[in-house]
Amino acid sequence: MVFWLTVLALTAAAILIGFRPMLRAAGAGTPDRVEDHEHDIAVYRHQLEELAGEEARGAISPVEATQARNEISRRILAVEDRLKAGGTASGSTSAPRSGVATLSLFALVFVPGLALVVYTGIGSPGYEAQPLAMRLEAMRDATAARNQTQDQLRDLVVRAEDHLRDNPDDGRGWDVLAPVYFRLGEVGKSETAYRNAIRLLGESPQRLSGLGEAMVTAAGGIVTADASALFDRALDANPSNARARFFAGLADVQIGQYADARSGWTALAADEGADMAWRTVAQQSLARLDETAPEIDTSGRPPVLDEATIEQMQDMSADERGSVIEGMVASLDERLRAEPDDLEGWKRLIRARIVLDQDDGLRDALERVRNAYEGRPEQLESLRVFAEGLGVNVEDYWP
Repeated sequence: MVFWLTVLALTAAAILIGFRPMLRAAGAGTPDRVEDHEHDIAVYRHQLEELAGEEARGAISPVEATQARNEISRRILAVEDRLKAGGTASGSTSAPRSGVATLSLFALVFVPGLALVVYTGIGSPGYEAQPLAMRLEAMRDATAARNQTQDQLRDLVVRAEDHLRDNPDDGRGWDVLAPVYFRLGEVGKSETAYRNAIRLLGESPQRLSGLGEAMVTAAGGIVTADASALFDRALDANPSNARARFFAGLADVQIGQYADARSGWTALAADEGADMAWRTVAQQSLARLDETAPEIDTSGRPPVLDEATIEQMQDMSADERGSVIEGMVASLDERLRAEPDDLEGWKRLIRARIVLDQDDGLRDALERVRNAYEGRPEQLESLRVFAEGLGVNVEDYWP
């Protein structure tokens, strides 16, 4: 109740302040207007007398005196004209004042009424007030709850690790722990756990696609040949596996098969039976693909990790894996310096620089490939289409 009384008082004050100039204007024709005009005329006549005295003393020239006298006389005539019109104006004073009073009363009732109707319709009148301190406390509680959940999850991981240390052949334990590792950002441990689960329990679409996702993450977003094979096996076992379907489309994008990627992601986004998270990711990726990718397919496969390298990388950390991949890219870069007439090699290098977010390396590669194929517009156009299909505006690098 106090709140609404306060609102009403503030509204009334705002209306009075807003209509004050109108009320003042409406009251301008009060009876003392005649006296005000007569006072003005007396002042102007006194000015005429002083002007005559100054002219007689020679304090002002006759020309200046004439100009001043004319101006004062003009003002006297203007006041007399307003004085003659005063009778008519005073007769109409009551009407404006009455109109302004009616308008003020209408605003006093209508404005709060309209606010109440709108607030009741779209607001939350029954919602309890939440002071700033309370909201900040709620935010701190939510953050603490998230941190507590993470701590509890890590405690469970520690217990599971202790159990698996004593029972390394517990496939179910590895199967449960693998996605938890991935959620905590421990990609290398996640990959190891998936491999152990597959070794002990056998392949399943979830384990195969989970291992493939961990490998793609460890490779900096590159769908390697081995990861692509895992997704293919997962789809053979279960064609509706959403994670495998998404990464299969990503693999198509990375080798320039845009039509296949578009078809696969479109089907995944429209599949109401698929996991909503992967449907959303597919929709977002499809939107980016439609904006940047050309309608034609281009080649240019990513650097492929052989089985020996994959085996060596199994026990590496994510940083160590990244170093291996960057070393492969650097090796490809050096080979292209010696053998620049390799269109597919340039495409692999360009795509790798984009995936690894190496803008300086991308700029260097684009400048070199332009020099290598100077005078061969078809090859340059093919490279331009390929790069723009990956979201790069070549014109920014080819001045």
